[in-house]
Amino acid sequence: MQKFIFEDLPVKGSLVRLSASWQEVIRHAQPQPEVQNLLGETLCASVLLTSNIKFQGAVSLQIQSQGNLRLLLGQCSTKGRVRGVARMRERNLSPDLDQAILAINLEPQDGGAPYQGIIEMDQNGLVEALERYFHQSEQLSTRFWLIADANQCSGLMLQKMPAASPDPDAWNRLSHLAATLSAFELQTYDSPRLIKSLFNQDNVRLFDASELAFGCTCSEEKVLGVLFSLGNEEMNGLIEERGLVEVCCEYCGRAYRFDRVDVGRLFSGQAGYPLSSPGIH
Repeated sequence: MQKFIFEDLPVKGSLVRLSASWQEVIRHAQPQPEVQNLLGETLCASVLLTSNIKFQGAVSLQIQSQGNLRLLLGQCSTKGRVRGVARMRERNLSPDLDQAILAINLEPQDGGAPYQGIIEMDQNGLVEALERYFHQSEQLSTRFWLIADANQCSGLMLQKMPAASPDPDAWNRLSHLAATLSAFELQTYDSPRLIKSLFNQDNVRLFDASELAFGCTCSEEKVLGVLFSLGNEEMNGLIEERGLVEVCCEYCGRAYRFDRVDVGRLFSGQAGYPLSSPGIH
């Protein structure tokens, strides 16, 4: 991820390209072909939004609809870890975004209050919904360019900051220049070259690029919390029925397995006990 600002104008931007990390997301999430590119675009958008936040934590973009798209989520943490998942109700059908809901979730890790912004989507897609959200909810002019294929996904964001500009036409000019980007250029050119060549008439300052990688935040502790919330009676019923409780993370596929002894310790109040069976595989 490459952040940059225009030294003489109240405009900032970020550029992201995911390749190996995107391949890892595909390998773990195994999205259907009809929704794969939308997942890549959503993942890139989550990275671009993470570049803007001033707290430690994560940003996730979540799309749900009453149609064929049951759930799609892309998430990026301030540590540069990305993950995603996409679930369709039926195979071989394109995701119907009419009346879908896009939720933008800000998730601080330091105990701060989480925030969720929601906006309706339509067939105009993710970019239009994001730009409309920033215009309506944040009162910030923001433009997005997103592209994804089976090999990598990329994105560019420009945002006009709330300050007077010495050039009243600067925002329209920069937006027009960015709109001339081809998919090939966005997916191929290295970030400094792309930014400098695109805005070659402006004084652009590049920040140090940030590395990104696939990473999942699931943990044994979180899974135990979920199981505890189900209650002693239900958990013991599952043990009686199956002999073992298994929970698989949708993001990374990691399996957590708990037997009768584990469940007994969980509800006896023994926090942090060592599991008698391998808890993670």
